[in-house]
Amino acid sequence: MKYINIKFFVILTMAGFNISCSDDEESDTIDLSISPSTNANTGSSYTHANHVDIQVSYFFVPSGDNTGDLRDAIAYIDANGDGHTDVFMATGEFQLQGEVNSILAINDGAGNFSSSTSEFGDNMPPATHARKSIVSDFNGDGLDDIFVFDHGFDSDPFPGSNPKLIIQNAVGSFSWSKLLDQTGFHHGGASADIDNDGDVDVFVGGNEPFFYVNDGNANFEMVTDRFDRSIQKIFSAELIDVDEDGFVDLLAGAHEHDGDETSIYWGSSTGSYTNNLRTVVPATSNYGTVLDFDAEDFDKDGDRDLLINRTGGGNNNFYVGSRIQLLMNDGNRTFSDKTSQIDNPGSDTDDWFPWLRAQDADSDGDIDFFPDDSAFGFKYLNDGSGNFTRTQ
Repeated sequence: MKYINIKFFVILTMAGFNISCSDDEESDTIDLSISPSTNANTGSSYTHANHVDIQVSYFFVPSGDNTGDLRDAIAYIDANGDGHTDVFMATGEFQLQGEVNSILAINDGAGNFSSSTSEFGDNMPPATHARKSIVSDFNGDGLDDIFVFDHGFDSDPFPGSNPKLIIQNAVGSFSWSKLLDQTGFHHGGASADIDNDGDVDVFVGGNEPFFYVNDGNANFEMVTDRFDRSIQKIFSAELIDVDEDGFVDLLAGAHEHDGDETSIYWGSSTGSYTNNLRTVVPATSNYGTVLDFDAEDFDKDGDRDLLINRTGGGNNNFYVGSRIQLLMNDGNRTFSDKTSQIDNPGSDTDDWFPWLRAQDADSDGDIDFFPDDSAFGFKYLNDGSGNFTRTQ
């Protein structure tokens, strides 16, 4: 059994272990003196993603003209105001030098989807290699918007690309823009109100992670004083109030085989995320590539537990195989590794998948989980105590 505890981590840091934050990094952070929120997860991209009411097979979603083969950057949104959840996908191609169109597939309410571009005025948002799309109401008008993380050409010299901001201006009418202030290898991220000022901010992961702070009208300012870069490269992330103290926490997925450490950065009244409030997650041998996080109360004891979706990394197996890690919350920011409670958590020969979804799949009152892509055809059903059985 493995335990991780924030107090223990601080002691290790002081003792000189290779988990540190420089004085310069500490001094660059700010203190906003923010007050806790009664529900810090409201409006976040994580909350939206885990309340989706449909499941689709990614590669059976109909596409339009000049779209790419990639299907990782999926988002769910009622795009035409008919009450049915539709599918948006930013696409791309591996090692593409250029851009291709994204996909919008409209749901007729009976599970049939048709490609459409009219909601975008036949001008679909482009991407080179989109990795993740998230949904939140960024301008506070009551309509869901989309943010696309695009890392661009996936090889040396990694020139990067621009994030795409998609605003729903009126029901069923969208416009998009590239955020030209930032060109980089933007591999993932998440949105939530990190400073409890009533609007949704965005964390952008990648080779140079940073925050976009929202002014409330979907005008984003890149800031470098909210994260101290104690992890140099972050390829997956979520913003969730894990310990339910009223401050959003940053879950940061690293390439552990490169020496970075997957971590929970605990939110606080400062509005910043720093090394001195960090819990390092136990690494998983040969599965050092973190893809996704979920935080739900799986054992119904009143606190949020963690699921971490992983693929290969560490033994010449980069992006080969699949492994799901379960960490049960013991309170006081302490977790126990309970991966053994998952029946068949993955293997060296399983196909990896980008996103997990945590929902009550069998309507029995507890939280199950499953690949977001229905083509995988299996679910992990919870017995109510956090023991999961894989079923087809």
